[in-house]
Amino acid sequence: MMRKLIRDLCQVAGKHAKFSNLVLILLLAVVLLAQMVLGIGCPIHFITGINCPGCGMSRALFRVLQLDFAGAFLFHPLWWVLPVWAVFWFLRESARISLRTYNGFFWCFAILFLAVYLFRLLDPANSLVRAAPREGLVLRLITGVLRR
Repeated sequence: MMRKLIRDLCQVAGKHAKFSNLVLILLLAVVLLAQMVLGIGCPIHFITGINCPGCGMSRALFRVLQLDFAGAFLFHPLWWVLPVWAVFWFLRESARISLRTYNGFFWCFAILFLAVYLFRLLDPANSLVRAAPREGLVLRLITGVLRR
């Protein structure tokens, strides 16, 4: 399964032939491999102890595949942005919309993600997204070194 995923990612990178895409795909492959081997879940939370803006997105998309849209919104209220963004990306790649239009939508989505992330992070009733730096690898390593 992992080989097929890496092969498919490399085919996508070959179509665009940009070095940055290849680096991004290799980084993604390393993260996926680390998650599978180490069983760490989210690498950002594992390293920092703080959930990332996309926390719950995979679980939300799995709920959408099961046609459980209410459950998808509970895991991440912006699950619908990814399919919409994919359409805009395809339209941009096929030159059906301008780069300026694409960038405008990209920045709107980015600002929306940031606003929802901050709301979820600061909402005490939200148990899915939380900041617990003491659980992160970085702070544990620093405190471990300082105790010696």
